[in-house]
Amino acid sequence: MESRRLFNRRSFLATGAAAALLAASALPVQADEDKVRIAYLSPSFDLSDAWERVYWSMQGRLDELGVDYEIQHLAVASHVDHAGQLAQVEAIIARGVDYVALGPTEYEAAIPALRKLKEAGIPTVLYNYLEPHDDEAARAMSYIAFSHLTGGQMSGEWAAEHLGGAGKIAIIQGAPGVTNDLRVGGFMEIIEQNPDIEVVMGPFTDFDRTRAFDAAQNLLVAHDDIDLIYGVSSTIGLGAGQAIRQAGKSETIASMGFGGTGDEIVAMEEGWLTASVLRSIDDSGAAVADAFVAQSKGEPVEEIWGGPFVMIDKDSDADALVANATRYSEPMMTK
Repeated sequence: MESRRLFNRRSFLATGAAAALLAASALPVQADEDKVRIAYLSPSFDLSDAWERVYWSMQGRLDELGVDYEIQHLAVASHVDHAGQLAQVEAIIARGVDYVALGPTEYEAAIPALRKLKEAGIPTVLYNYLEPHDDEAARAMSYIAFSHLTGGQMSGEWAAEHLGGAGKIAIIQGAPGVTNDLRVGGFMEIIEQNPDIEVVMGPFTDFDRTRAFDAAQNLLVAHDDIDLIYGVSSTIGLGAGQAIRQAGKSETIASMGFGGTGDEIVAMEEGWLTASVLRSIDDSGAAVADAFVAQSKGEPVEEIWGGPFVMIDKDSDADALVANATRYSEPMMTK
């Protein structure tokens, strides 16, 4: 399969219900032999604009490389719809594609899907996780992500410094699983080195912004001496920041997200989110495209690609960092 100059690109979005229809449809699929067929599966774009940025930056990189392609995009409605995402994987296998970029709802929950993709012989990039599975039958071609552990550690270092080594922190969690464990674990690894910092562990919110808002409100009522709330995702940090702002305490209680997404940048500029660890997210989307192109040319594919973080806060001059991090996606998303 050779890289080809782009023309007449097509892409579409299907929800879990639409994916089931794709799988069940008896209509023949009219495949264009001249196009590279890619399926991009992710949790809902509503969870974080990172998933949409990866989608656009992957395409931006393919455009740069002159690849003629079409993309099927399927997204589940929530970060915990594991069965829905498996059904989508089964649908795209039945439909037929050349490559898959899979953003799992949770790593272990994705193992059945990875086994099916491997059995179908479809080269797959697993996005958002860096550790290949022990089972060769469930191992993807490449793993592309930003280390959740490293991001948690950097967040912990910022929080400890911000508090001067003493104070009270509340942590609002995402969903049970590897992502949450590493982001919380990395954070706590640093915070536990500061015996004068007290930590209150908040509830799981399924990475939902509204639930994070409610959790933050409850924590602020139950603990009137909280100095900082760490949300383990962009949506959680934004939900917590909104609750703090509504309470009129944005100047006295710090709020932290995770990812440095466009929405977080805006919130920091407006003064109601304090800090976040920024990923150069478009670099990772380009890495997904590079993996597909390398495989198509018979070249070695990097098994593990880990991107760098930069810690930013509302006082940071991050314009250049943000411009680079969103160089492919910003023209498509206008933010």
